[in-house]
Amino acid sequence: MLRNAAIRSLMEDLATATNKHEDAELVAQAAPIYLLLMDGLVEGSPDDTDLLLEASRAYTSYGALIESSAPERARLIYGRGKDYGLRALAQKRRTVEPLLSAPYDEFTKIASSLRSEDVELVFWVASGWGAWISVHTESMSALADLPRVILLMEWVIERDETILLGSPHLFLGIYYAALPPMLGGKPERSRAHFDRAVELSGGKSAIVYVQMARYYARQMYDFELYTSLLNQALDVPADAVPELTLQNAAAHDLARTLLHDTDLFQ
Repeated sequence: MLRNAAIRSLMEDLATATNKHEDAELVAQAAPIYLLLMDGLVEGSPDDTDLLLEASRAYTSYGALIESSAPERARLIYGRGKDYGLRALAQKRRTVEPLLSAPYDEFTKIASSLRSEDVELVFWVASGWGAWISVHTESMSALADLPRVILLMEWVIERDETILLGSPHLFLGIYYAALPPMLGGKPERSRAHFDRAVELSGGKSAIVYVQMARYYARQMYDFELYTSLLNQALDVPADAVPELTLQNAAAHDLARTLLHDTDLFQ
């Protein structure tokens, strides 16, 4: 018990320090060691829900850091994040496990097995699962999981839309913009979610502007909005919120790349 408590305290301190770091490249280089440590800890305590959740969060966050530069590697990283998250959810709520692989009509009953204290866990399950789908868009079986992920994230929003400064709205803003209409894409809903994410983050999250540019503005072929959003992202101080320093620094790098590569808007 004391060992697990010490490990959890160390993980929390590492996560806090990492999120406050301004050098995204340094963190990306150092993160694999932490991920291997997480794998080892999970190996020793495979039923520890907190460890599984932290592993899911760590893998999903690292995947986001490297996705643009190493997409094939990100596919593997997101896969681990997804698997750890689903294991954590199945471990914490035993009645959920059979629903995860059940037909969608059965899966929709999952809400009756979830509790309000599960919000953070469900958010990371949906985030990891959704990230994995985003790099497997050539797979119809992966795309078939999208309604499940959206259902989970909408459940999170109903309980606490403010988690991580409105990150559930950012997630759904991306998905409703990226999906074709036949798969549930809805530009107007995407815009509403992005606007709410800006509001809940107080305009201090650069990644919200970057992703709104990448997904919504490009989908609408609005180049003026696209460049405006990317410049707004660059105007956000990296340390506007200390816990967002790493994310904002990475968003700045991506915004500069997108502004200089206008072919991406074609």
